[in-house]
Amino acid sequence: MWGANKLGIIKYRIKNVKIFLIAIIWLFILDVYLADYRSMAMTLGLKDSFAILPHVQNDFYFNKIMLLGGMIFFADIPFMSGEELYVVLKIGKEKWSQINCCYIVLSGVLLSTLLTVLSLLTILPAISLKNEWGTLYQTFAFSGTAGCVIINASAMSYYSPYTLMLNIFLIDALTFAFMGMLLYTLSLFVSKILSYVIVVVLIFLQSVFGKMGLVLDNFLPFSWISASHWRFGYDRRRPDLIYIYTAFCMLLFLLAVISEWKIKRMDWVSKEEHR
Repeated sequence: MWGANKLGIIKYRIKNVKIFLIAIIWLFILDVYLADYRSMAMTLGLKDSFAILPHVQNDFYFNKIMLLGGMIFFADIPFMSGEELYVVLKIGKEKWSQINCCYIVLSGVLLSTLLTVLSLLTILPAISLKNEWGTLYQTFAFSGTAGCVIINASAMSYYSPYTLMLNIFLIDALTFAFMGMLLYTLSLFVSKILSYVIVVVLIFLQSVFGKMGLVLDNFLPFSWISASHWRFGYDRRRPDLIYIYTAFCMLLFLLAVISEWKIKRMDWVSKEEHR
């Protein structure tokens, strides 16, 4: 049984086979997407920037698989198993709710770290740690693609590799945290299955808006994992990074407040019976 403390609960939840399943899925898909880039770099004997992940995330299908990994990780939401009841009795609903929010945010950082590390491992033979875009990226930026990877020339012109990689890492972490908090909060009001359906609809809604040519798709949270939806220059049809970070923080805070309010007023037994 767990110790009734924040660190113990968080460590217990993270130690799960799901993280290994997600790592395998992501590693497989990254290897498929980056095979051509890696092969060309090794054939030419060139090494270029490590910041390949922001470009991979420009792809529609990769983003969906990436977000699917997040949904798999949060499959135990809303954390209402029998073991959790023991923790609630020990520390109270309010602290338990706060631990859940902390766990979800830290999980976002964990998933983003995992994705970043896997992207580096996939192109390890062709990595350069220099803070500049080299010959390979410049060439691919001119053609627009590197095999399956869509190279974002605008992002390269506005950001150095380290800056771009840092921003994509933070936005990925916030996206996973937002997904987890949204699933958690929704599952306190509706069934777990319905909460997942709602999140899936929101994920694909961005794509539908994009196909329809609506500017709104650039302002939906799940679209921001792709740098192609960021503002470069004075394009008012896309949000800048300040808008993105502010929106994520406000959404996370709002979801945390709503979930804690609901937990305080929730009948645990009734919720457990109808999950």
